[in-house]
Amino acid sequence: PFVITVFGVLFFFMWQMLSNESDSAYDYLNEIRIGSATKRWQSAFELAKILGNPDLVPKDERFINELKSVYRNSIHDKSEVRTYLALAMGSTGNSNYGDVLLEGLKDENIQSRIAAIKALGQVRYNVALSQLSQYIDPSISNDIRLSAIIAMGMIGDTISKPELLPLLDDDEPNIRWESAVALAKMND
Repeated sequence: PFVITVFGVLFFFMWQMLSNESDSAYDYLNEIRIGSATKRWQSAFELAKILGNPDLVPKDERFINELKSVYRNSIHDKSEVRTYLALAMGSTGNSNYGDVLLEGLKDENIQSRIAAIKALGQVRYNVALSQLSQYIDPSISNDIRLSAIIAMGMIGDTISKPELLPLLDDDEPNIRWESAVALAKMND
């Protein structure tokens, strides 16, 4: 019985070592860069979860540049990869990602574009306001319009007030509501 117990414990620890996956932000970035298609979007999802915790966000310039590079290189990848990478950048709240997130506004995939819009609001990237205001036009889908309005509210620059005020009379109730919330964030 003792020998069986020892082998059982050894087997358990060996299995634990073999199946143990890393969980640092750098490791997930590496998986996104070189992993299989399935592994890339899962790693991007995990990275977005990690970066949601301010204590786990790497603050060094190297990480910022690598995340930007991975995002730029994911343009032809599955849309989920790009979507989760944009959400990961947004969850950091770091405006250094703003320039690369602006590139995401041109994505063909609507979910990727919405993620970039949301992330621009989360990082409070004022430079994006002129481009975000293009997405509140009534001819654009309501999902994108809502995201742009929310992002403009998160940025909170009062320069957006003249564009948001007419939306208080929009036909879509959610557009009216989010416009009012955005204006309230601007103390209007």
